[in-house]
Amino acid sequence: MADHDDHRERLLTLMEALIGAFAYVQAMLEDLPLPITLPDFAPGDDEEGPTVALLGLDRVRQLIQDEPIPERDKRAWEHLVLDWFAAYELLVITRMAGPAPWRLDAAEFAINRIVTWTELIEDDEPDDDES
Repeated sequence: MADHDDHRERLLTLMEALIGAFAYVQAMLEDLPLPITLPDFAPGDDEEGPTVALLGLDRVRQLIQDEPIPERDKRAWEHLVLDWFAAYELLVITRMAGPAPWRLDAAEFAINRIVTWTELIEDDEPDDDES
């Protein structure tokens, strides 16, 4: 039973991290030269909330191509979004099918890649001191 509780706690922790990453990505998108606004991701509020946010995040993959940013950053954005979706899908499957350590490990790995992509994208942005 303790193992099941550990998996459940880890699932909740990973879902919180993923939702936090979504909010961070929202803020980053609003700081682009051509700002992109995403609806809030609010699981549990209603059926429409997450769906609208997920569709908006998917649209980012198209919109980012019009941004006046380096190609490297466009690819990083593409990978960031796909890693976010991979982590989300794995956590949803885990919630539905039950805990499986490999699903949680893979979701955590995808979340870590999201962090890496955000760092890569932010490294290209000039600091306020440099302007």
